[in-house]
Amino acid sequence: MSENTMQQPITLDDYRAAHARVKPYIRQTPLINAHPWVPGGAVQVRFKAECHQVTGSFKARGAFNRVLNLSDEVRRQGLATASGGNFGAAVAYVGKTLGLPANVFVMNTSTPITRARIESHGAKLTVHGDFWDQSWDAAGANVAEHGGALLHPYADRDVVVGQGTTALEIIDEWPEVETLVVSIGGGGLLAGIAQAAKLLKPSIRVVGVEAAGCPTLYTCRKEGRIVKLQNVKTRVPILAARSTESLNFELIQKYVDDITLVDEEVIEDAARSAWQHAGLAIELGAATALAAVSQRCFARRDDEKIAVVLCGSGSDGMPQG
Repeated sequence: MSENTMQQPITLDDYRAAHARVKPYIRQTPLINAHPWVPGGAVQVRFKAECHQVTGSFKARGAFNRVLNLSDEVRRQGLATASGGNFGAAVAYVGKTLGLPANVFVMNTSTPITRARIESHGAKLTVHGDFWDQSWDAAGANVAEHGGALLHPYADRDVVVGQGTTALEIIDEWPEVETLVVSIGGGGLLAGIAQAAKLLKPSIRVVGVEAAGCPTLYTCRKEGRIVKLQNVKTRVPILAARSTESLNFELIQKYVDDITLVDEEVIEDAARSAWQHAGLAIELGAATALAAVSQRCFARRDDEKIAVVLCGSGSDGMPQG
């Protein structure tokens, strides 16, 4: 865990400062009106298209905020992380943009596309371990030996604040928005968005969404404590974090109104619908949040103003062959 994970309380000014800090390096992604396609009969849905973000996901927000807060001395020694894909690509891109060496550790199960994307930004790619925590341990050992900054993909204060800048853009563009719907992996995106949104607009509702095969935060919330799932079987590997960290859990407990589960069978359908009806190429992680709306996995009005965060790009909904 990052040395800055548990520090002083996070304020709205922290989120605003982070947005100003990362804005020159990222895209202010569009908030796309779902009309005339109306998922699940909800007539006022808009998509925050982080699938159009640099490197293809929201992860660039947190990666840039973390690295830009490092001292010059540490930064020059290089960046290291372990990732299932999106955060690794973001760190590689940050390194390329800022002229810093980057070393990204991925699991043996990482795809050729993931590896190619990371290497395309000039990062050194190291394949180690069958599980993320094994890759993370290897990244930590590398930093202990060679120096530099070890960047956690979700359990880090600066990363969480960087991700939360997404909420500032949504509310600024659509002040009338009533509900935000966000997918959950390790919880860093949901934690940052939920706190930033509630600090800016206390009346807003925040709904977190997990695939039914990996109900990590759903279980943690039910138990009132952090738990580690032993059996995970999901079609959405990018959301398959078996546990979370205290920083994320505390923010989610305080600021998230509801966590809901989506049946595995409908997630791919949501990805296909996004492509067919809106021309959006999204990963299954993003489709999970969309499916929660279209399948009415939480109570809502048909005229409720809902923003769905499409967290990342992918070809899961596109025709194959």
